[in-house]
Amino acid sequence: MQTEHVFLGERDRSRRTAETLQHALVTVTDILSGTLLMSLVGLLVLSILSRDLLHVPIPWLEEIATLVTIYAVAFASIGAWTRGAHIAVELVPLSIKGRWHDRYGVFLQLFSLAFLCLTAWGAFEMMERSVNNRTTALSLSFSIYYGGLLLGFAGMALASVLRLWSAFSNSSNPKD
Repeated sequence: MQTEHVFLGERDRSRRTAETLQHALVTVTDILSGTLLMSLVGLLVLSILSRDLLHVPIPWLEEIATLVTIYAVAFASIGAWTRGAHIAVELVPLSIKGRWHDRYGVFLQLFSLAFLCLTAWGAFEMMERSVNNRTTALSLSFSIYYGGLLLGFAGMALASVLRLWSAFSNSSNPKD
């Protein structure tokens, strides 16, 4: 009886650790995506002022704005995926009840994790292939743009791993 209590306490601690890491991931990605979004607004205002008011267009602002947008979306997608705030169709999960609902959730996370790992791998492949392709104004490698995609997909995969960790820590109840 004592070992069962210790086992349950250890599992509860593991679940709390996973949830704490998920909360930290959401906080960090929200701060970064918000900061990048405000930077994007500043870059666009600067671009408009320099082009229309001063009549001195700054061509590299568009490249930097594109880069900031990609990374802002990457961080925001990690936060949304971790919170479960992404767009989803909930018809199947609503029709499944009881123990099978949890199992369906685990299956969906495993399937999502496989998909996210494949897309991250694809982004990494594109990074490698586009190293020598350069932007016009700043001569930045296109691989830095694909790095934002890699970051987003890898971060969402990490969030799925944390969600699975939490689910496995929570689900194996000895009463079942």
